[in-house]
Parts: sequence; structure tokens; C-alpha cells
Amino acid sequence: MFDSTLALMTTGYAWLPDSRRRTGGKPVRTRLLGKDTVALHGPEAVRFFYDERHIHRHGALPTPVLDTLFGRGAVHTLDGPDHRTRKGLFMALLKDRGGLHSLAEHLDAQWERARDRWAHRDQLVLFEESGLLLTRAICDWSGLPLDDRAAEETARDLIAMVDGFASAGPRHLRARRARSRQEARIAERVEAVRRGTRTAPDGSVLKAVAAHRDADGNPLDPHTAAVEVLNVIRPTVAVTWFLTFAAHALHRWPEHRKLLADGDAPYARAFAHEVRRFYPFAPFVGGLAVTDLHWDGEDIPAGTMVLLDLYGQNHDPQLWPQPYTFDPTRFLGREPDRDILVPQGGGDPAAHHRCPGEDVTLTVLETLAPRLAALRYDVPDQDLRIPLGRMPTAPRSGFIMTSAR
Repeated sequence: MFDSTLALMTTGYAWLPDSRRRTGGKPVRTRLLGKDTVALHGPEAVRFFYDERHIHRHGALPTPVLDTLFGRGAVHTLDGPDHRTRKGLFMALLKDRGGLHSLAEHLDAQWERARDRWAHRDQLVLFEESGLLLTRAICDWSGLPLDDRAAEETARDLIAMVDGFASAGPRHLRARRARSRQEARIAERVEAVRRGTRTAPDGSVLKAVAAHRDADGNPLDPHTAAVEVLNVIRPTVAVTWFLTFAAHALHRWPEHRKLLADGDAPYARAFAHEVRRFYPFAPFVGGLAVTDLHWDGEDIPAGTMVLLDLYGQNHDPQLWPQPYTFDPTRFLGREPDRDILVPQGGGDPAAHHRCPGEDVTLTVLETLAPRLAALRYDVPDQDLRIPLGRMPTAPRSGFIMTSAR
């Protein structure tokens, strides 16, 4: 088998769906980074992939991804009781309705602050402004408030971590340096909270992580604690991509603007789901075969890298009628099956590796997309193409707005 690493890096989101078409819909067998790899697709594959008897995560994530996106020692690298205990920390923080309501209030406050600032500017780039807005909101909510200068620096670092994880060269180096800076800053804060020289609000992410004990009964070392604080903050700021996509959708299909702006809550949730389904975010997730496996006529030897197709599944015509039509009404009156809509993975977040921050993503979009729809602004000529060869991708221009008011 040829190694497909270069093909993946150059074709991006299209690589796995194109490879699957060439196999006639069968699992894709290849090599990535020199490792035997098989890629699976579909709801049954989701259930197979998230069964810990089949796939584990320890040792699966390449070093470049750990050193940029997730961090060494992160919950994403654990399995079994270690994973469940650490995951419980995130479930308590990110699934609590009261906590999500509080986050929405922080988002509202930061939106109003940003809108006042935008009213005095001729032009802004929504991608950049969204990153700053979300950084301020999530850091305040997490017990790590920032002054203006620190907020701007932190926003740049958090965006860099996400932007550089699937790249080589300068983007990747920026992501590594950004993670190192933020891990060091937050580790110091964790140690100060433990010493009692600084306080953290009750119920905050900072206080919960500083007090957390893993399955062995020991507290997290300061570095790992910082990694896990960042694993709340960074994914929330990554919703910058979805919020920019929401603006792109409202520009291309303005008929959705009025229902959102009028405060139709069910429509806002349906719109949020469709933004996550339609636009490219994570191309796939991966793990390692625990033992010799068999799937869809294919033998999968122990230790094989197993990928689960996300972008392709979210555009599969057998699962989604007219998958390349942006249509929020497909989610009106129903919540999507967790193993069919998989922009951030599948499975049960309480028991499996599915991202527990999906409710945070939905909270951000349900809170801010209606405010974006109600905002008056002009969209000058610009390059709004979304290149699928770049991961993660976004409108090339970042979505420039003028006369925002």
C-alpha cells in the first residue's frame, strides 16, 4: 500500500470521501505516517469504533497533534477507568444546564461589548473578532478573567493551536509555541489556587480541575491540569470556525435571517445543527485496534490505525437527502441521532470518547447566531471560497464586514 500522508495533506477533507468512492463504499485501506490504516464509515461503524473492546486511544494520536491541539496527557489519550474518571470531570462541567445558561450570559455580555466596539469601526474581520469574543467569554466563565491585552494574546494563541494542528511548517510551529505559552500560564494559576495564594470561583473550570483526582486518587500534575483547562477553553474558541460559517450561510441564504433574528429558539437550534453538518470541521477521528478485528469483510490486525469518517458521513446522500443543500428544517422538531450527525464524533459522551463539549458548541451558536442575524452590516467584495484542501478551513477572507451596527 502507498502511504497517503501527502495526499491527505494536499486534498484535505476530500481525501477520505474520494478514497471511499474508489473502493465502491468499502473500508479504505492505506498507510498514514507509515502506519497501516483502515477507514470506516457509517452509523454502524460509529458504534463499532466507540466500543472500547475494539478501539482504544492511548498511543493513537500523533505527537504533532498532541503538541498542538490536545496536549500531552489529555483525556483524549486515556482509556478504561482512567478515561471514565477524567471524562467525569468534563461531563460535570460541560453538561450542566445551569453552567451552560451562565456561559450564554457571558456570551451575551461579550457580544454587546463587541457590538459597541464595531459600531466605531469601518471594517472588521468576523473570524478575528469572534475568536476574541469567545476567548473573553470562556475565560471569564472558566475562572480565568483576562485584561484586554491578555485577551488578545490568548485569543491569538488559542486560534493558532487549532489552525496549526493538521499542518506543517510555520502554522504548526506557531501552534506549538502557542500551546507552550498557555500551558505554562495556566499551570502557574493552578498551582496558585492550590497554594491558596489565588482564588477560583466555586463551580469554575479552574477550581474543578485544580481539585480533581484521577482514578489513582492523585491530583493532576500542574502541566496536565493546564492541558485539561485548555481542553475546555480551546474547543470553545474553536467555535470561531462555526460562527464564521454561520455568517457565510446567512450571506449565501439570507432567507434564514428573519427566523433567527426573531428569536425562534427551535429554529436557532436547527440552524446550529445544520451549520455543524454542512460545513467542514473535523475530517475524521482515529484510534488503534485493541485486538484482531473484522469489519465489513475486512480483517483489521491489532495495532492498526482505525479512522472514522466524519466529514463524509455528514454529507452521505444515503443519510441526508440533498446533503449539499443547506437546510436547517431537516432538524426542526427532532434532535439528530448521535451516531448519524457526527461533526465532533459519535457515541455516548458519558461512556465513550465523544466530545462532551458539543452542548457548549450548540450553546455558542444558539446564543450568537440569532444576534448575528439581527446585526446590520454590509459584505464587501471578498474571497468567500472555503478551500477543502486546507484543514481546518474557513472562508479565505475571514468574512469581512463593513458598517456593522
